Amino acid sequence: MIRLVASDMDGTLLNRFGKVSQWNVNAIKALEDKNIGFVVCTGRHYEDAYAPLKEAGIQCDIICMNGAAAFNKKGERLRNQPLLNSQVAMILDICRPYSPLFDFMTESGSCTTTSREELKKSFENRVFLSMVADELTYETIESRFKFITEDILLNGETDIFKISVIHENPQVLDQIRRQLKKEDGISIASSASTNLELTHEMAQKGSALMEYAVKSKIHPREILALGDSENDLSMLRLPIGYTVAMGNASDAVKRSARLITRTNEEDGVALAIDALILSKEAAVS
Repeated sequence: MIRLVASDMDGTLLNRFGKVSQWNVNAIKALEDKNIGFVVCTGRHYEDAYAPLKEAGIQCDIICMNGAAAFNKKGERLRNQPLLNSQVAMILDICRPYSPLFDFMTESGSCTTTSREELKKSFENRVFLSMVADELTYETIESRFKFITEDILLNGETDIFKISVIHENPQVLDQIRRQLKKEDGISIASSASTNLELTHEMAQKGSALMEYAVKSKIHPREILALGDSENDLSMLRLPIGYTVAMGNASDAVKRSARLITRTNEEDGVALAIDALILSKEAAVS
């Protein structure tokens, strides 16, 4: 019996407009009626994750920034695992020669050492923040960022939970990844061909989800997890009840999951919930 559903957001729960469809909303509400938990596991910052859920009328716990932090439905912190200052400096040293763009996720939102001109150019070329909703304008994206220098970043007291390294050339990112793999204590994932997502080794969706389940007294076999990209693999490779890849997922994700549902444009989350939990067949299995 499933007692907890864990879902990624971009490419999974959200459609291309960054919205939760009505069928997905109805499925999540039906889980609540059956006292089955629902938790979001996302690479987004808390505020960016909370906004579309609030708009859809969904109140749930949120594991965010690939597991670096977690919050309950009241917005109270459940988990906190930032990168060490030495790790941030090391990442910058490795990446700097390749001139990538950066998104540093902090407690108070995102900041970047990228100039406004570089940010706008990359947005127009759909390189920076490649998973943003189609309806968002550059001005909306720019307003989310604080523009700072490396000196301020490294000498400040603000915790950095996740670093997105962005480059238009996937081969450059492969070179950066190979160098970062030689370093201890870093988790490397990706949600698009143009980015790497870096967190502390203890900050992954899979480990954060298992910690959450233990605290909620939920057995691994009672969990259903859904995702579509590399940063979901740590969830989808867990020995849990069901692991479900979206129809739009990468081949590697589809191979790792036990089941495949429809795409995020076809309400794949709701379909999986209905088939595996809410249907009469699921109820008697």
